[in-house]
Amino acid sequence: MAFGALYLISGEVASWLSAQQRYRLRQYLRNVNAENLVRLTRRRAKLQEYWCRASLLETVRTQIRISAATDHLASKFHLASSTLIEGYANQETAEYLVAKYRLKLNAAPVMVRLRISEKLPSSEGDMPIGVCAADLAESEDPRERRAGLETLTGLLASFKEAGDNGK
Repeated sequence: MAFGALYLISGEVASWLSAQQRYRLRQYLRNVNAENLVRLTRRRAKLQEYWCRASLLETVRTQIRISAATDHLASKFHLASSTLIEGYANQETAEYLVAKYRLKLNAAPVMVRLRISEKLPSSEGDMPIGVCAADLAESEDPRERRAGLETLTGLLASFKEAGDNGK
């Protein structure tokens, strides 16, 4: 349901949800603010941080679903792009990446921030903007947190407006 909420406010299809679940989620989203949405979706994935050889970063990046302010997504949040790669993978993919590219858990400097979820919606490309914003809203960095909350607030406002126009 957490991914469903973030997909819906991003204007994406949450095909894994039943019609009844989508209806209930839409009703819920009409009455929630950004901070409560972040609180309610925070358990969508387990966060793990890894060291990775710089020469392998691009290869790792191509095998996960990019999120937060990684690469070109940084400009959507008016943030500077960093060398940190952040994204999503299921457990099987995460284990493969750790073994194949010898990623080291909790070793400095952190170069890959991986969010691991067994409920990861099957799709390709970057994560929807709502998921990226929720990731940033959970950050310890005040600029990232603010950028994430502002984006979620805007997405929720657009979602509510679109729902009101559809009545």
